[in-house]
Amino acid sequence: MADLKSYLNTQFGFSDFRPGQAEIIRAVLNGEDVLGVLPTGSGKTLCYQLPGRLLDGLVVVVEPLLALMEDQVARLQASGEKRVVSLSSRLLPADFNQVLNHLASEKFVFLAPETLGRPDVLAQLRRLAVSLFVVDEAHCISQWGPDFRPAYLQLGQFRRALQPGATLALTATAPLKVQQDIIQGLNLTQPKRLITSVDRPNLFMGFETVEGPKQKQARALAVVQQVQGPKILYFDRKKEAERYAQLLQAQGIAAAFYHAGLATLERDRIQRQFMANQLAVICATSAFGMGIDKPDVRLVLYLHLPESLEAYSQGIGRAGRDGQKSATLVLLEPNDLNRAGQFAASLPDQQLIETIFKHPSAYTDFDDPQVALIEAYIQAGFTQARVEAQLASRRGEKQKSFEAIAALATTSECKRTTLLRHFDSTGAAHTDFCCGALTAAVVAQLAPGAAVKPRQSQDWQQIFGRIFKQN
Repeated sequence: MADLKSYLNTQFGFSDFRPGQAEIIRAVLNGEDVLGVLPTGSGKTLCYQLPGRLLDGLVVVVEPLLALMEDQVARLQASGEKRVVSLSSRLLPADFNQVLNHLASEKFVFLAPETLGRPDVLAQLRRLAVSLFVVDEAHCISQWGPDFRPAYLQLGQFRRALQPGATLALTATAPLKVQQDIIQGLNLTQPKRLITSVDRPNLFMGFETVEGPKQKQARALAVVQQVQGPKILYFDRKKEAERYAQLLQAQGIAAAFYHAGLATLERDRIQRQFMANQLAVICATSAFGMGIDKPDVRLVLYLHLPESLEAYSQGIGRAGRDGQKSATLVLLEPNDLNRAGQFAASLPDQQLIETIFKHPSAYTDFDDPQVALIEAYIQAGFTQARVEAQLASRRGEKQKSFEAIAALATTSECKRTTLLRHFDSTGAAHTDFCCGALTAAVVAQLAPGAAVKPRQSQDWQQIFGRIFKQN
C-alpha cells in the first residue's frame, strides 16, 4: 500500500486514496475481475488509470459517449501519459485505420461498444495483449443495452474474444438487480464486488408538487433565481428545454439548452461554456450530464419524473461534487406521473418487431425511435426471437422502475431512506438538510457557487492586434 500511495502522489498528485479506490486497484493488479460501485464524484477513473500504467499490455476502456472518451484522453495526457488514443466516429476513415494499426504502441484505448464490435477492431485487439478490460458507466449494460444500444448486450462475447488479464466494471449506481445484469452481461465468474453507499449527505433531496404547468414554470424560475451558482435543469422533451432556456435568457440569466438534436460541435461548445462558468444554467434532456465533472453545481432540478431511481441518483449526483451543500429538486404536476407511466411502456410490441424483421431494408430511414431500436438489433445480429424475449423482459423491468420512482415521489416517509433502501444500503438519520420542500431555510444553507464570467466580445481589430502583438 505504501508503494501505491507513493505512486498515487508522484503520478497523480493525490496524497491518499478515496474510499474503495485502493481495494479496487489492488484487486485489478492481482488479476481479479472486479465490479466497483462508487458514488458519483468518488474518483472511479483512477481505479483503471493507475493500475493501467503499472500493468504490461493494453488497457481497453469502453465508454458510452464521445465526450467521455475525449475527456478521459485529455486527462491522461495532462497527467503525463501520452500513449492514449480513442477510436471513434469523429476520426476520418484513414485516420481511424492509422490509429487502429498502431495500437501496439499505445497503453490506453477508449472506444464505444459499437466500435469494439467491428470485426476489424476486434481482430486487431485480439492480436495484442490486453491487460485490462474496463467498462465505464457499466449500468448502461442493464439500462441502455435493451432500450437503444444493443451492442452493450454483446460486451460479454467481445470480452471473451479479447481474453483480458482482468476486467473492471465501474458505475455509480447499481442496485442488486443491475449488479447481476452487469455480471451476466460481461460473462464474469464470481467477480470481486466492491460496493459503497450511494448516499450523498451534502445533497438536499427536494420534492414538490404544484397544481399545473403555469405553477410549475413560476416555481422553477423562482428556484433558479434563489439558488446561487451553476444549475442543471432536466426535461423529458427537447422543446421544453429550449423554451425554458429562452425564458431564463429573457430574465437576463446566462442559459442555454442542450439535447441530442443539436450538432456535435454545438453541444461541445455549450458544455465547454458551462464548465468555464460562462453559462449559469443548462436546460437539458438526459443527453447532458454523464461524465460532467463540474464540482460546484449547486442545483439539479427535474421538471419531470425521472425514468428510474438509478437515473435519478445519477442525475442528482452531478450536484455538489465538491462535497459542499447543494440542492436537488423534482418539481411535478399531477399529470407528470401519467406521462412517465406511458413512457415506461413505450417499447416496440411483437407486431412491430415481426413487421420490421420481414422487411428490414424498408425501414432503415424511418425517423422513429422504436423502429430505430429494432433496426439496431438487426444490425447487431440479433434474431427475431431474441429481440422479442429481450424487449418483453425489458418492458417488465421498466414498469418496475416506474413504480419505484413513483413510490419515491409520493411517499410521506424519508426520501433519502427510501432511496438508500432501493440500493441495498442502510438508511440515514433524517435532518433539516435531508429531503422535502426546498424552503428558504434550506436554500440559506447551500454553499456559494461560482459567478458567471461573461464572455467579452472583441472586434476584429482587437483580435488581430492581439495575434500580431500590435496592442
